[in-house]
Amino acid sequence: MEFPNRKACIDHYEQQFPNIPRYVIEMALDYDLANEGQSTEKPLTGKQKRKQKKTNSESTPVKREINRVIQDALENGKPLEIDCATVVKGEDYKPAPPIKGFIDIDGEAVAKSMNNPESTSASSELSTLTEIVESDEINL
Repeated sequence: MEFPNRKACIDHYEQQFPNIPRYVIEMALDYDLANEGQSTEKPLTGKQKRKQKKTNSESTPVKREINRVIQDALENGKPLEIDCATVVKGEDYKPAPPIKGFIDIDGEAVAKSMNNPESTSASSELSTLTEIVESDEINL
């Protein structure tokens, strides 16, 4: 519907819809004027958007450099380093050296010292620890 000016348009819709505030009609009019140059096609539904996206993604596969690096490593049989991890074949794997302070290593050293009476320092530390654990006193 064509109106000679903005005021006539707002007055027309105020008469048509008396319960709608004037500022809402003005906002709607401004929105229509701002989007006047756009197409009049209906917007796509969610299903149509997903279908369009799916057909676009199927036609052009995603090419990433990591895929090329992995394929190259598989073809040539060379070790592959990704960030901080290194991927190698099972027969080429070398376990990391044990680190002092690991609980299994400490437990093994204490067990060996208990079996070996020559080492008195480890056994004295162990007896001190057992005395502390066995005492029920609370020192504040």
